[in-house]
Amino acid sequence: MAALVAVISGAVVIGHAAGAPGRLRSAQSGVAARGLEPGFAGTLLYRNDNFRTGQNLAESVLTPSTVNPPQFGLLFTDAIDGAAYAQPLYVPNVTVPSLGTHNVVYVATENDSVYAFDADVAGPPLWHTSFIDPEDGITAVPATDLGCGDLVPIIGITATPVIDPGTDPGTGTLYVVSKVKRGPGSYQQQLHALDITTGLEKPKSPVTITASVRGSAPDAVKGMVSFNPLLQNDRPALTLANGVVYLSFASHCDIVPYHGWILGYDKTSLAQVVVYNTTPNGSDGGIWESGCGPGVDTNGDLIAITGNGTFDTTPPLADFSDSFLRYTPGGGTLLLDDFFTPLNELYLSDNDLDMGSGGTLLLPDQPGPNPHLMVGAGKVGTLYLVNRDSMGGFNATTDMMVQEIDNAVTGMWSTPAYWQGMVPNVGLQNMIYTIGNFDLPKMFVINNGLIQSSPASTARGFFGYPGASPVISANGTTGGILWAINSSAWQTGGTAILYALDATNLNTELYDSNQFVADNPGPAVKFAVPTVANGSVYVGTQTQLAVFGLFPDGRPTPTASATATPTATGTATATATATVTATPTATATATATATATATVTATPTATATATATATATPTATVTATATPTATRTATATATATHTATSTATATATHTATSTPTSTATATTTATPTATATRSATATSTATPTHTPTASATSTDTATGTPTSTATATPTTTATATSTQTATPTTTATATSTQTATPTTTATATSTRTATPTSTTTATATPVATPTTSMSVNVTLAFGKVTVGHAVTRNLRIYNTGTKHSLIISRAIPSDPADYALSGTGTCGDFPVTIAPRKDCTLGVVFAPDTTGAHSATLALTENSIPNPYRVPLIGVGRPKHR
Repeated sequence: MAALVAVISGAVVIGHAAGAPGRLRSAQSGVAARGLEPGFAGTLLYRNDNFRTGQNLAESVLTPSTVNPPQFGLLFTDAIDGAAYAQPLYVPNVTVPSLGTHNVVYVATENDSVYAFDADVAGPPLWHTSFIDPEDGITAVPATDLGCGDLVPIIGITATPVIDPGTDPGTGTLYVVSKVKRGPGSYQQQLHALDITTGLEKPKSPVTITASVRGSAPDAVKGMVSFNPLLQNDRPALTLANGVVYLSFASHCDIVPYHGWILGYDKTSLAQVVVYNTTPNGSDGGIWESGCGPGVDTNGDLIAITGNGTFDTTPPLADFSDSFLRYTPGGGTLLLDDFFTPLNELYLSDNDLDMGSGGTLLLPDQPGPNPHLMVGAGKVGTLYLVNRDSMGGFNATTDMMVQEIDNAVTGMWSTPAYWQGMVPNVGLQNMIYTIGNFDLPKMFVINNGLIQSSPASTARGFFGYPGASPVISANGTTGGILWAINSSAWQTGGTAILYALDATNLNTELYDSNQFVADNPGPAVKFAVPTVANGSVYVGTQTQLAVFGLFPDGRPTPTASATATPTATGTATATATATVTATPTATATATATATATATVTATPTATATATATATATPTATVTATATPTATRTATATATATHTATSTATATATHTATSTPTSTATATTTATPTATATRSATATSTATPTHTPTASATSTDTATGTPTSTATATPTTTATATSTQTATPTTTATATSTQTATPTTTATATSTRTATPTSTTTATATPVATPTTSMSVNVTLAFGKVTVGHAVTRNLRIYNTGTKHSLIISRAIPSDPADYALSGTGTCGDFPVTIAPRKDCTLGVVFAPDTTGAHSATLALTENSIPNPYRVPLIGVGRPKHR
């Protein structure tokens, strides 16, 4: 049995007995839990309800009018120890021993940890429970033990837990499945029942997951098919219905042998009460649904969708792959009440086009002849509308479901959402929302029991692989917002992007986290689902929990990084002029010294607009270089009379101490005009110091036409945009002291007497995200292919950038014995150029020469990343077709 380590605010408890009370945390002790929105009871299971609609209808704080960049964004993050594939869950008003009452968000990770965080403020976890013990050799399962790239680098808790709130406060239970490696060749999965207030195991917890059924499957031993704790993947969310906790299983990368399993445990005793196998006489038929758990109908029946594998077309019917299935629990198993299987089931299975890649969506009662409907779609992208009361079975010539819409999405690796809401100028509508693989978010209207074939609304931005499972927040039938996480960069550690769209018009984007560097939630996790609860949005990533919400006083001023680079036209480029002291007759080297307080000379007309506060520490260096062509004598007389007529309009603070009227003139044999432009960010405090009149006469002999170059690279960290225009002096973010006479001595001997006109413009330059990026299938799966045969799959490559083309110079499979490029697809010959927002397909052939799993990678070399982008290739060689 894997060790339980529960950390309660610094108190570590090992074992299953209740531990000593934890000590108070200064970060959160005494912080009152945020009040609940009317009607909100928490997010206790995947996608809010057992119909898996993804809707929270008790959200009145986050509305289309309040969710916008100035008001909404990232509030804080909490660190976690592994990727959070599970959706965060939320329970209000939880009393934690010694820590008081908190709204709590629960996060499970692939490092076999469960965290309880305060949902309203940042800080260490209220408690943290771990199911590993590395010192005793118990760890999460290394992905390399399986040779599968779907969950990397470790496999622990993948399925979203489920919470039973209990009948009395403080009696709630969180059910979660762990997967551990106990030593060489030893693996274990366990169901845990944790106290939501402490993280400790409840009585009779945990139980080790085992199961067996009678069957004649290839992996059966003496007529019994057994559960394999290494190969079976608890991907779907846990389901709680009628006092039973249901677990569902598929595979890792189609590595055989595996089956679809549904196991049920009594929620109190944890006794196993249900054992069901989808393919007892065959193989595969996994239940994975991209993380969605089985749906539960109003009478307690379970509804699930299976993936590729064996399907029986003649009695006795026992194997049900690529099917919609309706079960009634009873007799220690599940009794199959009804099913629907598409007529092209064999084609789907042989080509790894799972029906069960998409999740189960049960619709609330609809008007029309079929009130009890459900929606599902698989990798092909056909949207099926199925009557839950009479699913349609299997018909080899005609599909007997209610409706099918071909190519509704470009492939479904996610779960649709549902909302009944008021649409402006239309009225009350029943709406289904999809975000397919490499597809746009779409809204379909269902009317009188049928789905309108064309989307009623479509968003503007594409989502790469795997698409997204959207959720809806609304205040009943109004204020609807579609929330989704673009996780297409998960394989390269790229950032997740949280989107908020108007649910009545998806073309209206309310917010996306990519607009601000400060709103980066963290590295993306495939299949991630946001949780919208009580005025906040919770996003799990590879390294942290990100919490979004409304800023109490508006968006804090961002901290932008800028580099100021002056550009000069003429013979001189000034880096920074702030405080000028003129001596009637003197010769000096102009040296600019910058400090963190910006000093601005008085200017005839200055306009400054600052939206924040900057701290600048520039370093300016002036270098003049003379190019000799002739010898001449130049006599210059400079009379420095500076006029300070500060007409500054600014939110910045400017202090001008200067002679009210001054004029700067210089006489020389040449009158160059210098223009300096600098990008910086500033809120400036101006303090010029001038000697009203200064004159000097000097003779300088130069052997040529002087060419002077001034370079400055101030490093400015700022949170503002400040625009300042000055003639003849410059406005800068530095205090610069120059002691100068009309005869200037620099690194070259030259006469530099000028009447320059200089302009300095300070602009905040935030850190930019790349405009060119590549999104591809995260894994190219070929399924089972007979040895000696070949199957081609298309790798879709999409340019998610908006400005620059992708240039892919080559693609090389790591295992040329089993994998090769087919020369088919739309990409054409290398190098391949893909324009912004465009895509193409690259054909890859899998031709196994032996049975068993064959894993490789396809290395794509392209122009926007330094190292090749590697796409996992996964296939299984088998001796013959079924």
